[in-house]
Formats: sequence, C-alpha cells, structure tokens
Amino acid sequence: MRSALIIGSGPAAAGVALALSRAGVVDISVIDIGLDLERETASRVREVSAITPDQWPPNVVTSIAAPPVTSAVKGLPQKRVFGSDYPYRDVGQLAGIVADRVNGAIVSPAYGGFSTVWGAQVMPFTAATFSTWPITAAQMQPHYEAILRHIPFAGHDDDLADLFPLFVPPKPLPELSERSARAMVAYERRRSAIAPLGVTLGRARLALESSGCVRCGLCMTGCPYSLIYSSSSTFDELRRRGTLRYLHGLLAVEVSESATHAYVDARELRSGQYHHFTADRVFVACGAIGTTRLMLGSLKLFDRDVMMQESAQFVLPFVSRAATKDPRHEPSFTLNQFNMVVRVDGSARDVSQLHFYSYNPAFVDNLPTVFRSRVATGFVSRFVTRASVALGYLPSWASPALRLRVGPPLSGDDAAPLQIKREPAHWSRNRMLRKVLTAVTRAAPSLDLWPVLPKLALSGGAKSYHFGGSFPHSEGSSDPVSTDRLGRPAGRRRLHLVDASVFPDVPATTFTLTIMANAHRIASESLAVVE
Repeated sequence: MRSALIIGSGPAAAGVALALSRAGVVDISVIDIGLDLERETASRVREVSAITPDQWPPNVVTSIAAPPVTSAVKGLPQKRVFGSDYPYRDVGQLAGIVADRVNGAIVSPAYGGFSTVWGAQVMPFTAATFSTWPITAAQMQPHYEAILRHIPFAGHDDDLADLFPLFVPPKPLPELSERSARAMVAYERRRSAIAPLGVTLGRARLALESSGCVRCGLCMTGCPYSLIYSSSSTFDELRRRGTLRYLHGLLAVEVSESATHAYVDARELRSGQYHHFTADRVFVACGAIGTTRLMLGSLKLFDRDVMMQESAQFVLPFVSRAATKDPRHEPSFTLNQFNMVVRVDGSARDVSQLHFYSYNPAFVDNLPTVFRSRVATGFVSRFVTRASVALGYLPSWASPALRLRVGPPLSGDDAAPLQIKREPAHWSRNRMLRKVLTAVTRAAPSLDLWPVLPKLALSGGAKSYHFGGSFPHSEGSSDPVSTDRLGRPAGRRRLHLVDASVFPDVPATTFTLTIMANAHRIASESLAVVE
C-alpha cells in the first residue's frame, strides 16, 4: 500500500485527503497544528445548537456573537468565530514572520485553517483564467464536480452560469433579504440596459447546508448549527471512518526527499520534541504563505525575493433611494447574498467580482460615534433600511504584489525567518479599478444601488486572504520557485505543493473552491505516477 502524508487541515488538505481516500489504496497520515475552539465556548455553542433561536439565553448569544475587532492593517475588521480569535492566534506558526505594513495573521493554526472563518463562497474560475495555466478548464471540471458533490452547495442557475458553470445542481439558497431581492428584481427588469456595461448580477453560491438555515442572523459570527462548511468536517468524517491518521499539535519545520521516500521533520508545540515522518509522497498544504516559508527554508533558497500575487480587496458601501422595512426586526441570513460581476472591456479574464451583503449589526457598529447616539436614532433607521455593502476584488494582475524573503534560521531556531511587504500601491492610477467603479456607477440608476464612492476603502496588503502564486505551476520550468502540474518544485519527485502557492495567478473571483479542486486534481494525478 502506498503511503501519503498531508501537512495541514485547511481546504487544500481536504481536497487531497478526499482524492486519496476515494482511491482506496493509500495509507494516509495528517500532521497539523490543529488548534480548536476553546472548550468553554464550544460548550456554549452546543447549548444553543440544541434548541431553537427563540429559546436561546440572551447572555449566551451575546457571548458567542461577538462582533469583529479592529484590524491592525487597513481593511475589514478581523472576523471572529463565536467570539474567539483561535483561527489567527500565534502558537508558534507566526514566529519569525515580520510583516511590514501588511496583515500579519496570515498562517492559521486552526483545525480547518481559515475555512473556520471564511465567507463560504464557492464559484469556479472562468475558463479564460486557465489560459495562463498548464491545466485547462476541461481538465479541472471533474475535480470541481468532485468537490461540489462532497461539500454542501447552495446557489441558483442564473446569468452567472455563463461565466461560472454550476457543474452540479445546487440546493436552494435561504430567502434573500428585502434589499437583495429588490436588487435582483431590478436586474431582471433592466438586464438589457445593464448588459452593455459589462455588468452581470446573480445569486451567491455558498458552501452552506441551506435546508437547515433558520435565518438567525449569526452567519458572520459563527453558525451555531454548523451549517457553513469547514474543511475540518471533511477530516472529522474521514477520521470517523478510520480512513486516515490525524496527529495534531505538530508544526512542520522541514521537508525533504530521497529517491524512494519523502520526509517531514516536525516539532511538537507542547513539548518541543521533534518527530521524523516518512511517506512515499508528501502533500504540503500549509496555506500559501506557510507553504512558501516551509519550502524556501527546506530548499535553502535564502535571501532572495519571491513574489506572491494577491487579488486586492476593496470595501464599497451602497445606498438605495427606496427604503425597505427595518432589517433589524427581520429574520435573515447574513452571508453573501448576490454577486455583481464586471467584465472590463468585455473580457472573460479581466473580471472583477463584488459580493453584496445585506444588513448585519456591524453596519451600525462601524458608524461614527455621533451617529450611534440616542439622538441619531432616526438617522440610523433611515440608514439601515437603505444600506448594503459590497466586498470587491481585483485580479492579481491589476493588484499590488507581495514580496517575500526568507533568511537562514537564526541560532537555536528551526523555522526560517520571513519578511513580507507589499509592493507600492498606486491606486489613483489603477486603470481597472477606475473602470469597475465607472461601470458600477452607470448601473446604479437601473438597480437602485448607488455606490458611495467617497467611502471606498482599499484593504491593506495580504488582507484579502486571496493570495498565492509563489511557486506557480509552470510546465517545463527549471526555476526553483516554480512547480510542475503536480505541484512539485524543480528536481523534486515526491513533494507536492497543493494550496494557492501553486496558482499561476489569482483572479478576482472566489478561490477556495479552486484551491480544493486543484489539490484534488494533484492528488488524483499523483496516483498514476510510477516511480
């Protein structure tokens, strides 16, 4: 029986584990930091998950529905899970990382990685995106399908399917908010006027077990009913079936290989003891930056600049002339409700995507203090009945890159120190951003969605969490910081990088589904390799 070792438990690791387990011929081990929600908080969540929202104790709900906290880097506040920061907490994986004016919480120690705190959007890349990849859209399709059949999948067959195929039939989404429903009705009525602008609207596609949604409004702070997919659930299932061995509390510090085997050295975080693992193949899924650091250190590629691409994020509020009922008194689900896609110059590759969110309490929490006083009650009521917010993205080729540099480990340390900074961002000269904002503004009269352009907020470096491409797939390249179609660096046969570090570029669309699908593809194709 062939053996495989997976490093990590995030979406890429889940894609690999799923492919290998279905092959039925692989002895699978997983090593992971594996930090989980605190026991006391988990107990509160179990308490509310066993009853309906009308029975929830107010004090318990308050404790698990803590709002996001201010980030040290420009952009969205840091989203918490049931009030906990455990997906970002440094338990050793961030030691030695110097983030120069960029987001420093970039390697997750969590069981499930950042899928414990993500927005659950699952859309594929457009076929045109793969024009720069050594893999075609047709070759990716069966792996998209495999992932979508495994995870909960809710969505709608609409105009977005022209660019972003559904691949498998989705389940219905929860009922839209009144604000979102009005936008979709307006789009249906004015589609012919909006289409020439390069603007398309469609319902969100979410990794959500929608049939169980009670619209309690806590999606953005943690679903008490565990309806939002996390890759930890894939590992829970495989562990219950005895398909793999899961070892947590371990930080991988070096990977290597010989002609016959691959090796991983890992440090046990609690005791400091070192462990040596051997397998036929190793799949590195530490997240793009964690994987880059581990590989640069293991390959001894010190003191050289390595570029990482990021799909830059921006936050844009919208107001509508027509008011809705006060959403604070209506049941809701607060994940992404619909998407606006802007095709710049009609391109299926130069695409920007905006994810629209209806009211949640953060809308009011982030108003200036003067507007949250009692005397401003009327203003707040008018605001929440007209407001929505979009998170927008630009593709990596229209975004500032991240510059990474790894140095030799310092005396007594086992992890290579990493410096990360963002390339200068000249937003005022960003041609694509200007075109996107122009199209959105021109569509506003038809949709009654008016962008508040003076409030456009551009996020800081690494804040989008949509970054990768430090070891891009590049068939036939001898560059030590490139990989073949199986994610193997030049000269390596048994070490496979499987997360976004291998993306040739990062388009401005949701990318976790493609991370999982590409990892599934790499693992599946590796089974056919004969050494």
